[in-house]
Amino acid sequence: MLYWFLVGLSIVSGCVKVTAMSESSDTAEASASGPSPVTGACGPNDPEIDVGTGEHGFEALTDGDPIQVIHGAQDGHHILGSVRLYNTDEIATIHYWIEFPTGDEVVSDQVYRVQLEPFDSDEPCAFEAVGMFAYLGRIDPETATFLNQEVNLHMDIEDISGRTLSKSVSVIPFLIPVERDPER
Repeated sequence: MLYWFLVGLSIVSGCVKVTAMSESSDTAEASASGPSPVTGACGPNDPEIDVGTGEHGFEALTDGDPIQVIHGAQDGHHILGSVRLYNTDEIATIHYWIEFPTGDEVVSDQVYRVQLEPFDSDEPCAFEAVGMFAYLGRIDPETATFLNQEVNLHMDIEDISGRTLSKSVSVIPFLIPVERDPER
């Protein structure tokens, strides 16, 4: 019985070594030839983007839409941004920033490197990132010049294959005050 166990163990060990050798030689060939070309269902198609907001699900934004400034649990404020991407890879760098239309004042500027989540779509490669924060710090509703004014919300994307796309939407941030001064 011990004999057959040792024979079986040596066969399995031999298979593992052969497999490992063949995998490492395949890897060496792939890395020597450089990055692989964009292929598959998304390769030849032009990438597309939808810009939105939402905390738990994507909510599309169009020019002129109001967008809520949220007072966070750590006493700062933020605006949630979301994207839906079509015909891209599932890993991307997202530059999410907000500015006044004149372009002389950036309200918030963040860069995210994310693995996007697939969502149901007629497109073969449809991914989304929901609930990214545009950090604003602690703001005073009386002096925050961007509140109730038109600002541009920008999403600039580059996926891991190097495809780039950008889209901006004009929105109007509003704040529902949660602070109240104590009554005297």
